[in-house]
Amino acid sequence: MTSLWYATVLSRVSNGSKILDIGIGNASSLLVHSQTLKSKNITVCGVDYTQEYVDAAQLNIKNKNAEDNVTVVYGSVYDSLVLSSFPIKKFDAAYFSGSISLLPDPVSALHSAAEFVKPSGHIYITQTYQKRGFPGLAQFKRNLKFITTVDFGELTWEKDIMKVFKESGYEIVSHNVIEGSVDNPMQSAYLTVLKVI
Repeated sequence: MTSLWYATVLSRVSNGSKILDIGIGNASSLLVHSQTLKSKNITVCGVDYTQEYVDAAQLNIKNKNAEDNVTVVYGSVYDSLVLSSFPIKKFDAAYFSGSISLLPDPVSALHSAAEFVKPSGHIYITQTYQKRGFPGLAQFKRNLKFITTVDFGELTWEKDIMKVFKESGYEIVSHNVIEGSVDNPMQSAYLTVLKVI
């Protein structure tokens, strides 16, 4: 699913783009598109707050010979020292691939990422949002990390995330269901594009 999300975002960015990837994880979903990164000369600098994911990402990057296109560091989106450690000081875009729901303060995370995006650049967010639910669903999602070792974050309602985007102060350029991804009466996966002022 997230490799489709990466494909959707990578198809929208220009050749030579520099992307700050927040919550890159082990980079496997990005690296499915290593040929696109190379052919479009896209550079991705990723950050993740789980050291095991960063270690796995660095190995995956090496195995895909993608060192010229992808760099990953351990740290938090809220730590400007971490984000300023990349050789690129201003990115064309920032990207949250399924990571916005993992963050305790998503508005601050958007602001933190935007500090490192060029004026008029974009923030891309791909995430599945709930439209309807049933009793126990939120707890079930929280417990998935113990079964799969992947933290899927909190149940995120579409109406709540729209409030987050509005509170961020950035222009919502688009907010559309991702074609070919999750889209049913309970939940849908969206690509949201925000414009940095």
